[in-house]
Formats: sequence, structure tokens, C-alpha cells
Amino acid sequence: MTRRGPGVLLAAALSCASPLVPAARGQNPPARPAPGAPAGRAGAAAADTTPPAARAPRDTIAPPDSLSPDSFLPDLPRLGSPPGPLPASGRVVWTREELWHSGALTLGELLERIPGVFLVRGGWLGQPETVSYAGQGAASVELFWDGFALDPLGADSTGFDLSRISLGLLKRVEVEVLPTVLRVYLYSDDQTTRRPRTETSFGTGDASSNTYRIRYLNRWSGGTGLGVGVESFATGGGVTGASGSNRLTLWGKGSWIPSPRFGVEYQALSVSLNRNPFTEAGLGGSAGSRNHRTDVFVRGYAASRADGMGMRLDVLAGSSASSDSSAGLSRTEVQGAAILGYRAQHWSTEATARVRDTGTPFELQLRAAANPIGPLTVAGTLDERALLGHRHSTEASLEAELRPWGGERGPLALYGAVRARRAVAAPAILSDTVQRVTDYDAGLSLTTRRLAVDVSYGRHGAFAAPVDGSFGPLALTYPDSAVRTATVAFTLRPTLFLTLAGWYRRPLGQTYAAYEPPDRSRLTATFRTRLLPVLTRNAFDFTAEVAMEAWGRGVIGDSAGTPIPLTGAAVLDYRLELRLVGATLYWTLRNALGERYAPVPGIQVPGAAQVYGVKWEFTN
Repeated sequence: MTRRGPGVLLAAALSCASPLVPAARGQNPPARPAPGAPAGRAGAAAADTTPPAARAPRDTIAPPDSLSPDSFLPDLPRLGSPPGPLPASGRVVWTREELWHSGALTLGELLERIPGVFLVRGGWLGQPETVSYAGQGAASVELFWDGFALDPLGADSTGFDLSRISLGLLKRVEVEVLPTVLRVYLYSDDQTTRRPRTETSFGTGDASSNTYRIRYLNRWSGGTGLGVGVESFATGGGVTGASGSNRLTLWGKGSWIPSPRFGVEYQALSVSLNRNPFTEAGLGGSAGSRNHRTDVFVRGYAASRADGMGMRLDVLAGSSASSDSSAGLSRTEVQGAAILGYRAQHWSTEATARVRDTGTPFELQLRAAANPIGPLTVAGTLDERALLGHRHSTEASLEAELRPWGGERGPLALYGAVRARRAVAAPAILSDTVQRVTDYDAGLSLTTRRLAVDVSYGRHGAFAAPVDGSFGPLALTYPDSAVRTATVAFTLRPTLFLTLAGWYRRPLGQTYAAYEPPDRSRLTATFRTRLLPVLTRNAFDFTAEVAMEAWGRGVIGDSAGTPIPLTGAAVLDYRLELRLVGATLYWTLRNALGERYAPVPGIQVPGAAQVYGVKWEFTN
């Protein structure tokens, strides 16, 4: 096959380059829109972070079947993401509506839409999945579920296997984008009105892949809430080298929130994941695995005011347990956290103390953000961690955004972020030593009604990233090197119904990071009828999307450190979606042109693999 470089494939797109659109800031403000979303839409949703009790109604005339005001009760304030105000350039947000219609089948497929992210998957759905960002390997992602840290355990003790996370249980995903890490805050779904909500979903596809999901959520008078869900996924693998797998996810959530000023919540998340053996040409194979992980935690909060401002104390305690019967591994972790914060209209500060009984016994984090004058927003974090083996990690980050004219809604933004670390890459490994590194990004964005452009430059210092154990004996190493990159991102809306969005990233020089191959790019064209806000009762909506992802030749290494080439590829995906009232029918075709490529050497990703199904959400 003759391979064409991604630079040729995206030349036309880059000629009209423009960025992910930042939105106006407020308290716990705005973020750049979710990649691929229409300009301004995700940002507007992200800005709506005031407690429900303080929000103004969107319409002055209520629909005939609307509920009385006393049926709307407060939610627990979101815990985990940084308090605002924050630079819009450093956040990406997917709301519940955007998650539902994103077309992403896994958390990795969602995160790969962020400029610079490369998805590493061992073949087909259900196989180990991680993302690499700025050459950081398993250290690229930190995960929090409603404020509870999902620390790596079991075979993935240095990195989290993203295939374990079910997007169907979430109502919101926020990503704090720093120069060399993605801090991903996952928020579970809940019900805010006194009537039940139920979802039933079914999907099937190639390689005997099937998924089922049922959820039930309700809220009663007095502030008591309940959410339960079960999801089952199974696949036969279906391609050379790949294997079958099955996953069962159980979720439960109970809450008591009688007032916007205090409440408690309990959650339990259980994931059983079984994978059959698979082989990998030239590097051996995997003996398969049968593992189970359970996370349970309770959270309580008390606030001085009902509008989300003022002083607030959150207390969280829980445990995680992971076992792998095939490998004889069993690990547990207990963690507790106390978060004390103060929020004002133009500034906020927060202190978090977190204790664990494993690799990071104590962690203290200080965060602050301010909008001292209209055009300027700054935010910073200082993190000190005490590790086992008398080791310590210290990290500091600072973000700033300046809009020279137009105030916080000005069209032009200059931004920058720096992250300095004296850190241990893998706290669970006692032999891992401290590394010193400083990373930074800087750029500018210009936003208009139809077009937005974002251009940035970054330097990521040399850092020996940890190996992700999810791939077992196929574990891959990541070369230690400093890299300079340039990134262009854009969103273009020529009409109300059509959105073009994408990004292009290229190393400046001969050195590039592992799993960050040169000429990395992603482009999407989305047609959506957008009749939901017009037609009564959200009766109809149709979406058609084409996405292209391309990259050049790169390099990785095996568990012995032997360099292994990463081949270039150009991958085309299709998606169709039809929404009828509460039901959504969808069809996706991955790698439509049958491109032969293997993010994990020897484990080929299948060509022209489709998944289709229906999601139906209704109120009883």
C-alpha cells in the first residue's frame, strides 16, 4: 500500500486553521469547547456551574407538563475540578448532552480529540487502552471520579486501563490540560427532579461485539436520591492477534441532600474484566487475565452559603480493591481527603489533604485562581507528596490568560502554562527515583462568530515515563528526551448545520516523543440538523460525521528497551445518528478504509469495523 503523509491529507484543512473556542468566564468558568463541538456551545454549557437553586429559568413560559418549582432539589457541588475563575485555554468540557451524542465508544476515544493525544489500544474494543500525551506514557492521565482518586492498581499499577471506564454512567467530563498531563474529572449521573429516569441501551457490531446497559435514577422529597446501573460488554476479538473479552460494570449511588448547604453521598463502582490470551508477532503474547476492581466511597459537604460562594468543606473516605486471579495479584488501597475552599466572584482558593495507605501516604495540594482585572485570569497549583521509601514529589503549575481588549469575552487571547516537577513517575515502584523537569506551553487564539484559530508552542523536558502494565508482557517503554512542538487547532462553522474542527501537531526538530509521532493530526466534519431547540418536545435530530486521523512514522520500545518503529497511518471513521424524542439510533464505522496499522506492535487494529445500536432514555 502506498502511504500518503498526513501533511498532504490535511493541507486543505490547515489553510483555514482555527481553534477550539474559549467561552466567557465566571465563577468556576468556561472552558474551551469539547473538540468537534460547535463553536461556543460547549463553552456555554461549561459556564453554567451555578447551583441549580441559583440558576435563572431559560424560558419565561413553562411547557405544559413542567413540574412545580418545589420538585427541583439541589445537587452535590462538583468536587475534583479546580475552582474558578480559570483560563479557558486550559480546560475541555463535555456535558451530558455532548457525551450522549459524541460518538465516542470509550473514554480513550473521547480524550484523543484533545490536541496532541494519541490513543494506544491493543487491537479492538475491550482490549487494554491508554492515551499518550507529550510522551508521558502511563503518566499522561490522572483520573478522579466525583473527587475520588482512581489510582492505578493491579497489573496497571503505573497507569490506568481506560477501557474499564463506562461513559454511559457519566453526566460530565472535565479535563484540565497542563503541558504534560491530562487531569480527567469524571462526574457520575444523577437525577435533579422528583420523578424517575430510566435508560435502556443495546449495541452490537463486528467481531461478535455486544453491549447492554440499564440505568435507573430517581429523587424523592426530603432530598433522598438513588442511582443504579449495570452494563455488560463482550466481544470475540475478530482479528489476527486480538482476543475476546467481556466486561461487567455495576454502579450504585445514594444521596441525601436536604439543602444546598449540606449533604452526603455514597457510591460503589465494580468492574469485572476478563480477557482471553492473545499473541503478538515478534514480542510474545499475553496469557489472558481475569481481574476485578471495586471502588467505594462516601462524601459529605457543608457550605456557608446556598449559592456556591463562600466557605465550603468536603470530606471524602473510601477504598479500592483490585485482584487478578490469573496472575495471582491482589492489592487494596484506603484513601481519605478533606477539602477546604473559599469562593468569591473574582477569586478562589482551596486546600486539599489526601491520605492513602499505599504508595502515596500523604498529599497536600494548594490551589488558587483569580481574575484581578477583566482581561487577565491566573490560576496556580502547588502539590507536595510524601511517598513510600522516604521519597518526596513536589509539583507546581501556573496558568495565565490575557485578553487585550473586550474584557473576558474579548476575541483575542494570549495564554501560557508552566509545570515544574521534582517527581517520581511511578510511586508504587520503590526503585523509581526522583526526576527534575520543567515543561511549558504558550499560544494565542482568535475567536470570531464563524471561525476560531489557536496556535501554540510547547517544550516538554526529558522525563522517563513509566511503563503501562495493562499490556502485560507486551509492556512498552518510552524514550527519555526533550521535545519542542507546534500545534494548530481550529473550529469553523460556515453554516448553522455544518461544523469543521481539527488540529495539527508537529515536532520542531529531529527529536520527538514516544507515541507522539510527527505530523499528528485530526479533522472532523459534522452535519447536524439542530432542530431540537426548534421542534416541540425535542422530537427529531440527525447527525452525520466524518473524522480523519493521521500521523507519520514514530518510535517506541519493548520491555527490554529495544527501539521499535511505529508506522504511520491515515484512518477514516464514519458516524450516523438519529434521535427520535428520547431514543437515539447510532451507527459507527471505524477505520473505514481498512488501513493496516498497529499502535501496539503486532496487534493490528481491524479495518472497516462497525458498531450500531439504540439508546433510549425516558421518564416513568
